[in-house]
Amino acid sequence: MRFAVLLLASILAAPVLSAQRVVPSGGQWLIEPGERAGFVRLTIRYGERRSWDNWNSQDDVPLSQLVGLSAADMGGSGVTVHFKIVRSAGTLDCDGWFDSGKDSGHFTYQANSTFVAELAKRGITGPPPTAWEQFQMTMADVGLELVDELALQKYERPTAAELARMAMHGVDLEYVREIGARGYHLADPMSLVQMRDHGVDPEFIESLNSAGYKNLGAEDLARLRDHGVDGEYIADMKELGYAPSNLEELVEARDHGVDASYIVSLKEAGFENLSLQELRRARDHGVTRGFIQRVKARGYGNPSLDEVIRLRDRGLD
Repeated sequence: MRFAVLLLASILAAPVLSAQRVVPSGGQWLIEPGERAGFVRLTIRYGERRSWDNWNSQDDVPLSQLVGLSAADMGGSGVTVHFKIVRSAGTLDCDGWFDSGKDSGHFTYQANSTFVAELAKRGITGPPPTAWEQFQMTMADVGLELVDELALQKYERPTAAELARMAMHGVDLEYVREIGARGYHLADPMSLVQMRDHGVDPEFIESLNSAGYKNLGAEDLARLRDHGVDGEYIADMKELGYAPSNLEELVEARDHGVDASYIVSLKEAGFENLSLQELRRARDHGVTRGFIQRVKARGYGNPSLDEVIRLRDRGLD
């Protein structure tokens, strides 16, 4: 699946309004063989090293997106090339050379003068994108196709600034389509940014769908991801009889270290059919299978969970 890595070095250390940022006239590019047939791995860089505006974009793109570059050019040795990367927000004019399927060179950037008008045709009014925001959208390949896809999936119409924010956070056309294909058509486009920031990807959603938890809100998806409640964890818990309708119970169980292995260990020590609340309490008090076995070995018979916890709290070793 297409995956974009967008890095802004030290962006939090020097917050600057986008309107004040200087749009670079060019930068560097690198092309390597892609993992899929007909695709290449494209890396684009600009800005000074260790500078706040340093950008490193890496993505698998179809060869057809590189206008003027052929497969024959890529197979050459020491071949000089010239091609364009044409996107709705702007164009990168690239020069460089190829050697054994790998290529590198420099590009110059030119904003698309009709982009703002095309946004307006799609109902995106209000402040137009700044030059910096349009550059961001060009680099991330966020443009008119994404706007059309959002409209198709009944999202609220984003502003130009929100589109730029989506670009910076890796919410592109493929991400929106992949999320939509798994049943998620969220009204607010900024919810996609929230999900992306928290690592909610199509594979994570698919794992939840397979576990029977569908049509969740963006905040729920982000919270589950943050707390490590994925499809595998849910499936393990369901197999042991724990499938609460309220996912918050699973989040709390995960946070308290209650997982399948812990539940099985207590079952082996004779404590079966405990509720999630009881399991959390046992975990919080350091009750383990080994401790329960030691309690029984000292002649306490078959103590209740409360008795085991009291003995643990009193320091019985």
